[in-house]
Amino acid sequence: MPEEVKTEEVVKKRRGRKPKALEEPKKITGKVDSNRFILAAGDIEKDLLVKANDVTGILIQTMEQAYLEWSYPGLFKDRDNPDPAKSLIRCEVEFENDFSKFKIYDIKTVTLDDEIVDDAYQISPEDAAQYKENPQVGDVIRIPFDVSKLDKAYVRRVKQLFQSHLKDASKQAILSVYSDRIGQLIEGTVTRVEPNSNTYELSFGKAVGFLRRNNLIPNDKFVTQDRVLVYLSDVSEKSNPPSLVISRSSDKFMAKLFERAIPELSTGEVEIKGIAREAGRRTKIFVYSRYKNIDPVGTCLGIESNRIRSVLNEVHGEKVDVLRYEDNKALQILEAMKPAAVIGLSCPEDFFDENVHYDELEKEEGYEFPHIVAVVSNGSQGIAIGTGGVNVRLASQLTQCTISVLQADEAIRQGVKYDSVSDIIEKAKAWKERQEALDKAASASAEEKPVEEEKPVLEESAPAPVEEEMSKAPVVETSAPAVETPVSTETPVVEEKPVEKEPTKPEVDESKLAPKVDSTTTEMKEAPIQHVEIRNKPKISLSDLEEALSQKKGPSETRSYKKRYRRNDEQQTATKDEPSKAATATAMPIYTDEELKAMEEQEAMMDENDYDSYDEDLEQYDYYEDDEDKKRN
Repeated sequence: MPEEVKTEEVVKKRRGRKPKALEEPKKITGKVDSNRFILAAGDIEKDLLVKANDVTGILIQTMEQAYLEWSYPGLFKDRDNPDPAKSLIRCEVEFENDFSKFKIYDIKTVTLDDEIVDDAYQISPEDAAQYKENPQVGDVIRIPFDVSKLDKAYVRRVKQLFQSHLKDASKQAILSVYSDRIGQLIEGTVTRVEPNSNTYELSFGKAVGFLRRNNLIPNDKFVTQDRVLVYLSDVSEKSNPPSLVISRSSDKFMAKLFERAIPELSTGEVEIKGIAREAGRRTKIFVYSRYKNIDPVGTCLGIESNRIRSVLNEVHGEKVDVLRYEDNKALQILEAMKPAAVIGLSCPEDFFDENVHYDELEKEEGYEFPHIVAVVSNGSQGIAIGTGGVNVRLASQLTQCTISVLQADEAIRQGVKYDSVSDIIEKAKAWKERQEALDKAASASAEEKPVEEEKPVLEESAPAPVEEEMSKAPVVETSAPAVETPVSTETPVVEEKPVEKEPTKPEVDESKLAPKVDSTTTEMKEAPIQHVEIRNKPKISLSDLEEALSQKKGPSETRSYKKRYRRNDEQQTATKDEPSKAATATAMPIYTDEELKAMEEQEAMMDENDYDSYDEDLEQYDYYEDDEDKKRN
């Protein structure tokens, strides 16, 4: 019997449902059961945290990708294919508003017949006229595709891509939810216990976390379905669903427990300045308040320790020391060593230097604090060190200093020099006062800074050249109001005068000066001096000037000075050898011979002990008078 006949007879004898090979495949019509689709999207949103709108977008994206792979398998299935046409060939999947039907469109661009390169994304104007009236070059045409031509391969590919994209979207949604909670306390349920490795798996809804030995408090014991409070430090993307990095042994877990139990820490009225912890044994925590009316330690403890009791219950009775934060490093060490009573510290003087800021030094890499010796009374060394050295070890971590403990007798035998607690407190008090003074000075200088910037503008009004020369020469007063210019090394600031007074500006009249003095008969022991006549009124006579000078009190009548400091012989010799500039100076005698003799007699009668000051300008007058006297004699 032929083989075909045998097959037909076998098929005819079968009853009931036809074999799958002979069943006609169901055709894709584009219709969708909208009710089931909406219910499925809601379940996905609830279970995988992906919103319903995002589910629809993922489905459309996967249907478009599957259609391109179905239509152009050699191009899109090969991901490494560098053909640029992959970015030009496009399609669109469109759902109706009620999700009852979908359509697929090929997207092509109208191009001239001679310029068409690939009809997969280009179409001629004649062909485009079937889908659009009067198409122009460059127009985008949407060409409907008959979805009934699609087969099971297309459906299978859509399913694979949808599940893959949905899983990635769910992972990102979970990450976004828990990423916002990094650094906070979260509560999970124990789903699995591994006694051998002392590991617990916790479920947090759509994410899981693992508590291992190094992240547990030694006294932690949990069973399945227990609710456990943990600290979320990070979110890992390596696993799916995402794995949460959690801990109960970190310092931040203790800090967050305090913030949850003490409202003042959340509001900022009290701050945590530092924390050192060995899980299950002891914790030391520095607290600080910038408000003087708030006691940070009492606030954290609460009435009858009711606030801190909730923290201790969560950590299974772990010892917690709440300490007051001090700005001074020496006081910090004294506070950190509690409950031990320290009687002295061998601390460097830098601890009391207001210019040394340890809060900045601690941030520098490689910086090491000096070794500190804490001296305690005899018999108290065990309390200061703590069980297994935990007390001094945590104090060192909290203050970032290396601390060792010695009893008083041992410190004496070793010759350790240390400051008593009372001395440290006094030094810290003085240090704080100096620091406050520096802060006030800095703030005051910051406020005065704009005024200082305006000073250079005022200094621009420099005096006239004649006035600058006058400031270097002695002042001669006349009967008319003279312009007195003090001798100063700094450039004087002269106020602007009214315009009408400009004609009376001091001038130098060289014609009225005295004859030159011969340099062979005059020896100047000091720097040469030029005496210039200063006039405010023009054309004043020499006789009027001498009469005005005679009425003025001389230096001997007011306050006379003698030279108490003499230059050494070398300087005097050098002065004599140098040509005197007084030879070319135009000077005039100021006093008569009778006045000079009277002045010398009064100077001889005065005691040298009465001279309490020394004025350089008047001393130059004395030398000048001596020289004039020699010349006349």
